Amino acid sequence: MEMSVPAIEKFLAGLVGPVGKPDTMAVELGAVRKMAKAVEDFDPIHYDAAAAIARGSRGVVAPWPLLWLFYFNGTEHRIDFPFGKATVHGEDEYEFHEPVIVGDEIAMQMAITDARLKQGRSGPLGIVVEERRFTNQLGKLCAVLRTTLIRR
Repeated sequence: MEMSVPAIEKFLAGLVGPVGKPDTMAVELGAVRKMAKAVEDFDPIHYDAAAAIARGSRGVVAPWPLLWLFYFNGTEHRIDFPFGKATVHGEDEYEFHEPVIVGDEIAMQMAITDARLKQGRSGPLGIVVEERRFTNQLGKLCAVLRTTLIRR
């Protein structure tokens, strides 16, 4: 049985808001070095505190992909769509603010910031935007990662 357009719109509207509680993780030197090597970023600021401090940082700087590690080890989240057959990844958007430094405690809060229905050529498409905000122990926003999912 297919859902009506108003029922789909109501379901999507109900998704918007915070998802779970913030997850907090420590930024560890070993993880920073492994991630830097994995993405082939050999800038000394990812390995050596003196080099990072000389360039104006508080300490060894984590490469940005480390934030995905925090996300995948954090909030377990799944949307059980009552319509459509498949969910596809639409896009990722990144904003970087305060550098993530070894020794920081990073809190990640996830929310669904937008969920709407769009008419596609093959029928209705659910568009859902998930946002993950990463804040350090000083209360400074480090990064915002947004992912757009499309349900068809």
